[in-house]
Amino acid sequence: MTRVSLEKYHDIVVRLKELKTTIVTDSVKGSSDEYPYTSHSITLHGVRNDEKTREEVKLLEQRKSAIDGFIDEITDIRAKTLLDMHYRKGWGWCKVAHKTGKSMDANKQYLKRFWKCTHLSPNVPI
Repeated sequence: MTRVSLEKYHDIVVRLKELKTTIVTDSVKGSSDEYPYTSHSITLHGVRNDEKTREEVKLLEQRKSAIDGFIDEITDIRAKTLLDMHYRKGWGWCKVAHKTGKSMDANKQYLKRFWKCTHLSPNVPI
């Protein structure tokens, strides 16, 4: 897992919500069941459910699940808390510092050391 992957978490959640809740509208022509069989427009509303959308949702859910699994498996409580607050909840470092009672620099430094100790690459500095 890399920092770049973690940073995509919020975007993944936003895109999933967009795909699952955006209402699409279409209209079709219909007619009355009875005489005089007048033609009129019928508006349809629903959530997009085509193959492309289903595939994108499946892929995004897999990526989100991988990130969730990575964070959930971390045994270092402080690192897990910092990653959860910053990446899952999308909090800025200032809010994380306020909630943890540690400075922003202390939290960032702790995560740098965590990445180094786990031999995982943060890809770019935090």
